[in-house]
Amino acid sequence: MLELNSSFIWIFFLVWLLYIILDRLFFRPVGGVIAQREAKIAGDSARQESMMEEIEEHARVVEERLSQARLEAQHSREEWLKNGEEIRSRSVAAAREQAARLMDEKIAQLEGEIAAAESSLLRQVSMFSDKIKQAYL
Repeated sequence: MLELNSSFIWIFFLVWLLYIILDRLFFRPVGGVIAQREAKIAGDSARQESMMEEIEEHARVVEERLSQARLEAQHSREEWLKNGEEIRSRSVAAAREQAARLMDEKIAQLEGEIAAAESSLLRQVSMFSDKIKQAYL
């Protein structure tokens, strides 16, 4: 059977002494480092999640602003097209009026020139006819 002698007590005492020494010198510091690391990882994870939520919220706000800006740009574009069409139609109407006025002026000028040319030709014809009459008479 098992005999309990003094060497067993010494071994038992040395094992406990070694455990206490290892606990104070190795296990507790390593456990502390592990606990600090886990706390840091948990803190970093929480901070990462909050930053991701912030980023998602910021992205949502940016998307809302972007869609609002697109709507405003579309309305502005439609308004500019409408204004451009109005300006174009006014410009075309003004150009047509000016062209009609210029054409009327030129027609009147040409009619005056035609009338002057006709009267000049009639005078020249009468002068030539008088010269022909005098030459043959």
